[in-house]
Amino acid sequence: MSSKLVIPREYSKEIRAMVNGTFPSKPKFTEEQYPKLDGKVVIVTGGSSGLGLEVAKSLLGSTNAKVYIFARDKAKIDKAIKKLQLEVAQEYNKKELNVHSIVIDLSDLTTIKPAAEEFLSKEKRIDIIIHNAGVMTPPLGSKTKQGYELQLGTNNIGPHLLQKFLDPLFIKTSKQNKPGESRIVYVSASAIFHAPKGGIHYADPNFKSTKAEPFEIYAQSKAVNILSAKYWTKAHPEATNVVTVSLCPGFLKTELQRHLVGFEAFMINKLVHKARLGAYTELYAALSPDLTRSKTGSYVESFGKLGKDRSDLDVIAAKKAWEFLDQQVEPYL
Repeated sequence: MSSKLVIPREYSKEIRAMVNGTFPSKPKFTEEQYPKLDGKVVIVTGGSSGLGLEVAKSLLGSTNAKVYIFARDKAKIDKAIKKLQLEVAQEYNKKELNVHSIVIDLSDLTTIKPAAEEFLSKEKRIDIIIHNAGVMTPPLGSKTKQGYELQLGTNNIGPHLLQKFLDPLFIKTSKQNKPGESRIVYVSASAIFHAPKGGIHYADPNFKSTKAEPFEIYAQSKAVNILSAKYWTKAHPEATNVVTVSLCPGFLKTELQRHLVGFEAFMINKLVHKARLGAYTELYAALSPDLTRSKTGSYVESFGKLGKDRSDLDVIAAKKAWEFLDQQVEPYL
């Protein structure tokens, strides 16, 4: 039986997001301002292509962080690392890269524990986690290995499980860091303004029978990214040095749009900016001293400034979404 999809509209915020995405201001927090991150370990999921690759390149070129790329295709990761070695040498005049990789498929929950265990066997700290990997508007009916709607599974449930395995070491590391140095970044999108009320369509979260546009289903997953950022510190009150942030990186040309067709594809190609600019949004969220503990749960927009998400994506909604995600990952812990 179909259940009606309710989408609250906040047109003033939505219009503001569209204008900012189309005509963003220039990034003000850039490489020369990044901390050196000596001895720090950073994880970038989806770092083998698109925006994630640009984030990894900027980190490797302008900081001394040890960067881990988490992605699902070993051959693609190896190709990406070769590309990074070449481009970092050219753009930053830096030949030695402290880059490593872990193979993980966020759309298959059975791969996540082995991947996390592999990482934890190699490292004694985690300072920054950037949940960048994601999928956007795949063909309707696309599912994960466990039968979840592909975007909900890949963009939310998989990252939630991964974070669970990383939490103990991440929290331990945060207690050694200064306030705000430990960060979790969830990459969302301005699509949130088309998400179901409260973020998740709980009556049918996998959209098995509910009529919805592909972009609305994608929007649900991006709303959950925001809710995860808002609730992580609530769920971990002992982690007093941690800042969690969500963001819309900007209207960018990346592989994420590969499933778009027709008018949507045409408009995206007319409006998008280079992925490199979106990396400034993510690294503002991950590194900027402006984002203190008091700003935890904030929403950042292109290309590195505080923005406004939707009013109903509040702490109450975040708690409900967190409990939903917890239920989904429990069998895989």
